[in-house]
Amino acid sequence: MAKYLVYVACGSAAASANVVKGRIAEYFKKAKMDVELRIARVSELPSITQRIKPDLVIITAGHYSRRGIPEDVPVVSGVPFMTMVGVQQLMDKIINILKSKKK
Repeated sequence: MAKYLVYVACGSAAASANVVKGRIAEYFKKAKMDVELRIARVSELPSITQRIKPDLVIITAGHYSRRGIPEDVPVVSGVPFMTMVGVQQLMDKIINILKSKKK
C-alpha cells in the first residue's frame, strides 16, 4: 500500500489546522489509506513544498496564494472541513488526487 504525505496548513499552524487534521485522519482511516498528516503555517508552504514535495497540501485559510508552491504539488481548500459543508465531495477529490500519484 502506498504511503502519502499531506500537509494541512493554516495561518498559525495551531487550532484550525489541528481540527482539520483530526477530521481528515478519520476519513483516511475509513478509506484504509496510509497517510502521514503534518501541520504547517501557510507562510512556510513555499519552503516546505520545494524541499519535501508532499503529495498534497490542504489549506484551511479562506484565501491563499500558490505563490512559491511548485505546480506539481496539488493544493486544495480545507474550508469544508471547518464548515462541515461539502466534506464528502472534498474527500472524494482528495482521495482521487492521492490515488493518481505514482507510488
